[in-house]
Amino acid sequence: MVSKKEIDMKFGHIGIKVLDMEKSLNFYKNILEAKLLKDYSYPESRIVFMEVGGTIIELIGKEKNTKRAMGPIEHLAFKVDSLEEKMEMLREKGIEFSDVKVVGSAKLIFFLGPDNERFEFVSKVE
Repeated sequence: MVSKKEIDMKFGHIGIKVLDMEKSLNFYKNILEAKLLKDYSYPESRIVFMEVGGTIIELIGKEKNTKRAMGPIEHLAFKVDSLEEKMEMLREKGIEFSDVKVVGSAKLIFFLGPDNERFEFVSKVE
């Protein structure tokens, strides 16, 4: 039997600390094709919510954000229809990425965002 608490809980978003909000917004919009949902400015911070592939990402910009420490999240992965098209887009934008890895029926690459956040594009082996 499922309890009411389990039904009421849904995943909300992933919060990512950014060092340069404009640089991060450009990356998320142009590389990850994120859609802007909300943009809040406060005296000590700027919080921007974006939707990427059905997931809500919160970019957190604060003046005190001066360096990025590795956190508990290893990477964010996005399923894509054509890994080759995404690789070409990354090349055109000057973004380096790993060699293609094949794991079971998936092929994937890794690349870094503007604040060293690690991303993965993954597609099915054709």
